Amino acid sequence: MATNPRLTQGSYRLCLETLFQSATSSTSTSYYSMKTIESSTKSETSHIRKRQLISNTVGKPTPLTGRTALNKLLSQCPVNTTDEELEIWTVGDNPFSDVALALTMGWNSGLVRTGIWDGHVESLEKENVVPTRIVDDVGVLVGQLLPE
Repeated sequence: MATNPRLTQGSYRLCLETLFQSATSSTSTSYYSMKTIESSTKSETSHIRKRQLISNTVGKPTPLTGRTALNKLLSQCPVNTTDEELEIWTVGDNPFSDVALALTMGWNSGLVRTGIWDGHVESLEKENVVPTRIVDDVGVLVGQLLPE
């Protein structure tokens, strides 16, 4: 088990799918009756129909998430600004989401040592998620990027 478990969107999706299945089953169930059903034989429960929610998890590093972020960013820029005119950075503590998103979108990335990343640069190279810069915290990165 992870020392710092992160209950993120995957956990939420699992809860939502379970709630949907329970709420849309052909019989009314409660926690206690579901427990009984699970321990019953298949022949006793064959009449119970449960619907399954088909879902997709969309987050970093998917292109959809990157395009959504880019559209939000461009909406704050002067009219007719293009992404090619901007220097875009993603900053975060997770190379497999934050850095991977930057790589997916062709942006710069700053990986900070203040979160879940274990600090091993070798693992980044092995997994092909090498950031543009590695810094102690976001303040250091901002200080490096601001003109003097």
